[in-house]
Amino acid sequence: MTQAPVHRPTPNELIEAMPKDQLRSLFYLFAAKPDSRIKIYQDPIHLELADIVELNECVNRKLKTHKIDASMTSVKVGYLDADVNEFGTWVEFSQHHWQEPEQLEELVVKWDFLVNIDEYGAPQRHTLLYRVSNDMKPGKVLQMLFSGNADEFENLDMIGAPAFCRVDFINAQLSKELINVISDWQKARRSPQLIPDMFYSLKKKRQRIAEGLDYLLSFSLTVLLASFYYWSAVKYFDAMLPTHVALVAIFIGFFFLRVVAKIANAMAKRVFVSLGEIEGSKVVFEFTSGDKRRIAEQRQKNKSQGVRFIWSATFNILLNLVASGIYAYLFTSAGSH
Repeated sequence: MTQAPVHRPTPNELIEAMPKDQLRSLFYLFAAKPDSRIKIYQDPIHLELADIVELNECVNRKLKTHKIDASMTSVKVGYLDADVNEFGTWVEFSQHHWQEPEQLEELVVKWDFLVNIDEYGAPQRHTLLYRVSNDMKPGKVLQMLFSGNADEFENLDMIGAPAFCRVDFINAQLSKELINVISDWQKARRSPQLIPDMFYSLKKKRQRIAEGLDYLLSFSLTVLLASFYYWSAVKYFDAMLPTHVALVAIFIGFFFLRVVAKIANAMAKRVFVSLGEIEGSKVVFEFTSGDKRRIAEQRQKNKSQGVRFIWSATFNILLNLVASGIYAYLFTSAGSH
């Protein structure tokens, strides 16, 4: 007896027989593009391993208040030499030994989780991503230019920021709660302390400081020249310079003022450069041995540049005081004749 062939339903027949709610949830799970919410953080931040551990705990506490079927945390670390270390699980990251000479440039933490939502028959995938990175390098911008990827240029503000988080979601309320968790954690981080507070304030005003010292020294030396002419006229020519002497004095004066302008500008530039070379960073990592060495070296360099600024500014002020003392003496001496 010949058996009747078993009917195998086609994919279309399976789809038609599936309940609409279940079909819609599977469609969103496998094919639909979720909505995204992005928050950019511009404040400077200093990060250690304990900070990221705390962040993961905060996120997991929030997730426990929702119906989560499964979750996974992965971490990507980028180093100064462009190497990348990817940790597929949180355990791998937390147990990694950081006694290494490399220096961190970027850290990305990603949480993938499935959320049970009443309106859907199957759990829906959500993703939370937090990225923190040092300043964008020119090479990265060139890479984006040559890639021709318009999406990357649309996100240039986000990529160039010190830190940002993004949630890809179906549940809008959960996305807002996760953004708030990241924001509250971000606000509680300490700022980098590579530059002493006094020098940080002076660095921001270095242009005005340099210009002020330039004008002050130029003024003092110009008045010094004028007082010398006045003193010479009173002492040797009875307050009236002969024409030929006046012409020579004017010629010398023009030459002297040109030299004065160059000297004042050079000294102001030294002050400007010494403050400009006091370097900080909006993002400071302190994970590896290399990170700690870089922090120590940068602090020492900033200290040396601070001392250089103090000496340059002090020498400039002393020149002004000496010039002021001389022309005060000359005017007083001329007046006593």
